Amino acid sequence: MKRISNPVIFVFAAAIVSVAWFTWSAWMSDAASMRMNARVRLTTEKIRLLEQVAYQARALEAAVRGYVITGDTGFLGREDLSEARLRAPIQSLAVLAGDNALEAAQVDTLHNLVYDRIVFSQYLVRTAHESSVMAGAMVQTRHPVGPDPLTQLTGRMLVDQYEQFNDLTGPAWYDRLPFVLALSGGIGAVIVLGAGLMGVIRNVRKAGLAENKLRENEERYRLLIEDAGVTLFTSNRGGFFTYVNSKAKELTGYEPHELVGKQYIDLLDASEHKRLRKFYEQQAFDGNRESTVRFQIRRKNGERRWVEQHVVLLRKNGLFSGYQCIVKDITAEKTKEVELIRAQKEMETLHERFESVLFNTPNIIFIKDTLGRYVLVNKRFESTFGLTPEQVIGRTDRDFPEKLNAETSAETDRRVLLEEKMMEVEDTLDIEGETRYFHIAKFPIRDPQGRVYGLCGVATDITQRIAREHELMASRKKAETAHSRMEHFMANMSHELRTPLNGIIGFTNLLENHTLNNEQQDYLQDIKGSAGNLLVLVNSLLDFSSIRAGKMHLEKAAFDPAGLIRQTLDRYGDRATEKGLRLECEMEDDLRAPLLGDPTRLQQILHNLIDNAIKFTHQGGVTLAVSSAPLENRKVSLRFSVSDTGIGIPEEMRGKVGQVFTQLDVGDVRKYGGIGLGLALTRELIALHNGTLDVQGNPGGGTRIEFSIPYQLDVPETIADTPLPDAVLLPLSGKLILLAEDSLLNQKLAIKTLNGAGATVDLAENGAEAVRMYVEKPYDCILMDIQMPEMDGLEATRIIREAGSAIPIIAFTACALKGDRERCLLAGMNEYVSKPFVPKELFQRVLEAIGERFPDTAPFVTDAWEEAPDEIKIDLRHLKSVAENDREYLLEVLKSFMQNTGPMFHRLLAATSGGDWVHAARLAKVLYASLMIVRIHPLSYNIVQIRQKLEANAEPLTILSDIHLAIKHYKQSLVLLEEEIRKLRPSGA
Repeated sequence: MKRISNPVIFVFAAAIVSVAWFTWSAWMSDAASMRMNARVRLTTEKIRLLEQVAYQARALEAAVRGYVITGDTGFLGREDLSEARLRAPIQSLAVLAGDNALEAAQVDTLHNLVYDRIVFSQYLVRTAHESSVMAGAMVQTRHPVGPDPLTQLTGRMLVDQYEQFNDLTGPAWYDRLPFVLALSGGIGAVIVLGAGLMGVIRNVRKAGLAENKLRENEERYRLLIEDAGVTLFTSNRGGFFTYVNSKAKELTGYEPHELVGKQYIDLLDASEHKRLRKFYEQQAFDGNRESTVRFQIRRKNGERRWVEQHVVLLRKNGLFSGYQCIVKDITAEKTKEVELIRAQKEMETLHERFESVLFNTPNIIFIKDTLGRYVLVNKRFESTFGLTPEQVIGRTDRDFPEKLNAETSAETDRRVLLEEKMMEVEDTLDIEGETRYFHIAKFPIRDPQGRVYGLCGVATDITQRIAREHELMASRKKAETAHSRMEHFMANMSHELRTPLNGIIGFTNLLENHTLNNEQQDYLQDIKGSAGNLLVLVNSLLDFSSIRAGKMHLEKAAFDPAGLIRQTLDRYGDRATEKGLRLECEMEDDLRAPLLGDPTRLQQILHNLIDNAIKFTHQGGVTLAVSSAPLENRKVSLRFSVSDTGIGIPEEMRGKVGQVFTQLDVGDVRKYGGIGLGLALTRELIALHNGTLDVQGNPGGGTRIEFSIPYQLDVPETIADTPLPDAVLLPLSGKLILLAEDSLLNQKLAIKTLNGAGATVDLAENGAEAVRMYVEKPYDCILMDIQMPEMDGLEATRIIREAGSAIPIIAFTACALKGDRERCLLAGMNEYVSKPFVPKELFQRVLEAIGERFPDTAPFVTDAWEEAPDEIKIDLRHLKSVAENDREYLLEVLKSFMQNTGPMFHRLLAATSGGDWVHAARLAKVLYASLMIVRIHPLSYNIVQIRQKLEANAEPLTILSDIHLAIKHYKQSLVLLEEEIRKLRPSGA
């Protein structure tokens, strides 16, 4: 702003004094002043327009540079505005310079330079879109050492205009002296100077407005910097901050005033100091105007962040004076880079592992696309089929018909892709003239969105396994054949031994009813004892064979342990007394509680141990000690100890005790008798009870054998005493019985025994004769032997049943192996009695078959070699939980079960007899599903056995036997089912 000088005041005072003198000059001066003012206004407008062009050119360049450097799209809007502001002042200048040819030429040149600048800026923007690196390089090469042509031309034009302005407005009053003198008057001078003063005042006012506008522009530029999306700062050559915008707080945590005067290394870790100092010193030394570097900073709270810093060297008077920096937070980007690198490493590791698995696995692995084309195969595939990946990839199984099974593979591939689930198949392929078996598992492969885009297959060569299975099947068949032969041998041996034993024991029983002298009585007892020993031996052999075959099952009946132990000891009391031995028993008082178990097998164990103890003891005695120990779930463990003072067992031989047919030495066989089967059978029976056995030496000499067996406690039912009638009839009084028997001895014994019970007996010596005779008289029952000449008992029974007769038929045979009973029932027999028989037991069976009961007969107890039938139990807990105790629903289910299950059993029997295994297996499956709802024991177990045998294609005879047994159990369960239905019915219904 020009300051009014003293000469102007002097002229102004002089003009006032001579105002009257310069009236005419004032008029002329006023006109001249108006022309001068117009020129001043014109010059001022040109200056303004030129400054605007220069400012807008710099703004355009800064906008483009800011966009290229920072990538901030906010600069693009300002670019369009700068171009518009550049074109407008140039057009105005062209109008104002129209009267001056030189200025007009300069304006044309200026117009061309500005247009070039705009074109280059637009090119930079487009280049930045495509490649920020190339655009950055163009920006750096755009600035030479000196000013560019546009700046030079603008500067020259501004200098010319300022010179014209100074000429018009400067204090050159002495230049007007000729004029002043010419006017010769103060009035003219005053008017001229007053007008000039007024113009100066107006110019000053305009200059003030321009200055305010400049300040506003500076404020806008400052706000632009403060509001930029990046941190901006400047520093001196030593790295001390001289200016920091407000964004620095978000990045560093420091207020801008806290950073001003602070050195940049205060924000770095020690590890970064040396690297960055060397970087910036090298930039300053090389004179590189711009550079970019990434590093970590430490915020005020100690947090680390990654930043990218763009650095521009600042120069003053051509000398390096400091740095101007743009800093961007790239922590998130850096984190993503680190995660990407880690993920790539993990992918590489997984890929290496996958490659290792593919290379080393013994299985064949392949991947196909949805069209069945191979995408990947492993080394095992290549070595097995002799096909390289180059030959296979992109092709299907149909391209290799001589090596791959295309039809089977295509079908399984289609099902895997359509059903989107894994499939397992077995296939055979001919490879190099050899048939190979493969187990193939195929499963779909999905993309991240869950869509199936292919399948993977894993094939395992199971040729060796199939070969081993064939070998095992052949071995199993041989073993089954051998086992069948052994059972046949045991059956024949049992029959051949029991037939004479039946006669010996039977006639011995008959002789006891006659009057004999003492010597004959002794002979009779010797015969009876020898026959009993022989029967025990036969029974032991059969028991041991049943246990080893897994066909012996324990009975679950209530018994009195104390009474059973006393009964066992009473049997050996006379024998011990004869040898001069003490037979003692030490039994706890709390053994009177009834137990659930198999009393017959327990008595057999005690018989074997006590018999051996007495046999091998010559002096002293035998002691049986019994105690009990409580277990969980209402169970007790009975602990037995049999001690003797006999010959004892050497310590090195105790481990062999209980092995089959093993004794201490060969001489013992002749001295004591036996074949070493007693202890072996005892050990097996104890193991069958889940018990333990221990053989020890007796401290007093001899042997002590201890064993324990767990039993379930039982509350015995109180049975009311039934008064006997005054007169008891014979058990079989009035019964007409047909006896089919070929053995003369057994004929006599059976006829004598049955006649003694009041029955009338007719004899048939073979099955064919029995078939002929049963139609001649109304027999109440037929006792049918199994092994007879011409026609055996099974065939005779089948013929009688096929004829439609329902006459009771009882198997009367010496065959007592497991399965003999079932074969008899399968043939159509009603009951089964083994020889040698117990008379009362025979009577009971006959009465049961006829449908009568005789109170004086003993309750039936199975022989030691027969299996006791399982107790029928019904468990409706599962059904009640499903029905939520809805009585109507439970009644409906149980009635439906009873209506449908019986016919289904008959259809199962018919399907099995007709060889329709598929239908039979389906019916067994339906029955099993029904029994999972209404659970009946052991019927459910029977159905499981039938299903397994049907699936294994077992012998039809064994399957039919199981079906008959299941039907029997089902019929027995009907009573319990009806009882359950009565309980569920509402009272009064």
